[in-house]
Amino acid sequence: MIFNGDYQFKGEYAEKVNFLRDAFSGTNSLFNRILDIYILAPIVGFLYNRTAPISSGGMTANVLYEAMSKELETLWFNYRLIILLDKEHEPDFEKRVNKAFRYYGKEEALPDESRYESFVRGGVELLYEKLIVPSRTEEDYLKNLYDFMEEFEERYGQASDEIVDLCKLARK
Repeated sequence: MIFNGDYQFKGEYAEKVNFLRDAFSGTNSLFNRILDIYILAPIVGFLYNRTAPISSGGMTANVLYEAMSKELETLWFNYRLIILLDKEHEPDFEKRVNKAFRYYGKEEALPDESRYESFVRGGVELLYEKLIVPSRTEEDYLKNLYDFMEEFEERYGQASDEIVDLCKLARK
């Protein structure tokens, strides 16, 4: 089951996550914790429709459950939001609701959890490509971060009516 133990990035994703966290050798960093990347990456992966396959071997980067448990509300919100909005994977809204709120922790949820984790990996790839790859200096990292945020604002600055409606439903 998702979010009930340590999470481990493996291989190329571990390398990318560590680089995203440690990009600045000084006091600043793009991300303070690997957990911060784990929280953001599935949203980025989903919004950019970017998934990535599992990588094994090599380096690992862990998100300890102890730290994750303090962010479970955010992690579950992200998971449920992605499942609810993923029309490509499941066109039927009622089935998406069941997947988001009724099936987690059950065998029926395994394909959705796998898809969610592929968005995590895809988001890591995209963040790495946008923020790290074209950088040579600390100023480049900041410029790339600004450019990425500007691109994100252009693409998603106006929240879709569907996201707003789902958030309103969640608050009731």
